[in-house]
Amino acid sequence: MTVAAELRRAIDKGSHTPGSRLPSERALSEQFGVSRVTMRRAIAELEGEGLLRVARGSGAYVRADMPVRFQLGDKVRFSKDLTATDANLTRKVFLAKEVSANAEIAARLNMQPGEAVLEMCIVAYADALPVSVVMRSCSASRFAGLAEKFAAMGSFTAALKDYGVMDYWRRSTDITARMPTETEARLLQQSRLTPVLAYAGEDIDADGTIISCQIGCFASERVVVTV
Repeated sequence: MTVAAELRRAIDKGSHTPGSRLPSERALSEQFGVSRVTMRRAIAELEGEGLLRVARGSGAYVRADMPVRFQLGDKVRFSKDLTATDANLTRKVFLAKEVSANAEIAARLNMQPGEAVLEMCIVAYADALPVSVVMRSCSASRFAGLAEKFAAMGSFTAALKDYGVMDYWRRSTDITARMPTETEARLLQQSRLTPVLAYAGEDIDADGTIISCQIGCFASERVVVTV
């Protein structure tokens, strides 16, 4: 694990609270057993991620408005992959409806255009602040009632087990920067002039069958994506 990763982990665990000043560069170098040059690079890396604020002549501070960090991997789990120090992470289904799959969604789900799909518009929050909005789509026939099960259980992982999906993985995730739509800006409570980190991907079960696709975005000023 790199020095930056170790320091990031300590911040995530609350060892350094939001708004607090980090120990001196010399003290951190001794703590991690590295040179001051290496420590300086680690601090610069975390400053670039938005986790730290460096004030010349004063030191490095953990940002008081700590962004949520999303850990991108092949297993995407909301409770594990989104982390925010001292923040309560929740999700809410704003809309769930059955529609006919358009060409893009049909291709992502390996279905035929026009087949029935369940669309769920889901907003994630860090405390009361929205950090992401996503449209999650899946087969309406295979996953009938999924939105209600998620609302009751608070977890897609748990809800999917009722449909025989014991585990699932993210097949791929594409991330780009763009301006938000009017709906995304409203749900994220941000300006349409502020870019978002848009993403799209598909989830597969143990047999490699696509079970859902997700097209959404993160509020770029509130989320750091770690690969």
